Amino acid sequence: MRNVLVSVVSAAFLAGGVAWVAAQPAGAAIEQIEAGSNYFCAPSFGDGVCTTTITVGDTVTWNVVQGIHTVTECDATYTTCPVAGGFDSGLLEATTTFSQTFDTAGDVAYYCAIHPTDMRGVISVVAAATDTPTPTPDATGAVSPTADATGGVSPVASPAAVPTSGGEPPPVGLPLQALVLALGGVLAVAGAAALYAARRR
Repeated sequence: MRNVLVSVVSAAFLAGGVAWVAAQPAGAAIEQIEAGSNYFCAPSFGDGVCTTTITVGDTVTWNVVQGIHTVTECDATYTTCPVAGGFDSGLLEATTTFSQTFDTAGDVAYYCAIHPTDMRGVISVVAAATDTPTPTPDATGAVSPTADATGGVSPVASPAAVPTSGGEPPPVGLPLQALVLALGGVLAVAGAAALYAARRR
């Protein structure tokens, strides 16, 4: 019976690890915005505009800490709220939240429909950073020039000769997801072996 229990626990641990890894978003983040007594973000933004900068794909969660408010998307002048196809949380009481994911770059204005001039905000959605390509040397070791932002060519110095053996040291440690999966696999194998041994007796 003990071996069966070990097998079940091991399988559950492995399955849970796989599900957890699969559920991790690729670089997406969650930004928290507080909604209080006639302000978004912080009391200092009352009667002003709170601007929050996020990356495309991120999610914003508004947490109502006091009062009753809405989170309603507006046009840039706050005269049309909600805009066609825009988000509108409806009435939110204290301790409730509202979340919205932003998949397109640009500025998105919003306000509280109950306090339209006191509570205003802007979500500034920026494109995800991309790696700048690194010039690669050709067979002779020379590096080709690269185009700059104006379309001109930036000179690139040729690197000194570098031995071809060796290389960068391997990264230290393993990602947490890999450790979870590895531990789950070890437990699953141990459980299966124990179950097999018990059945042969």
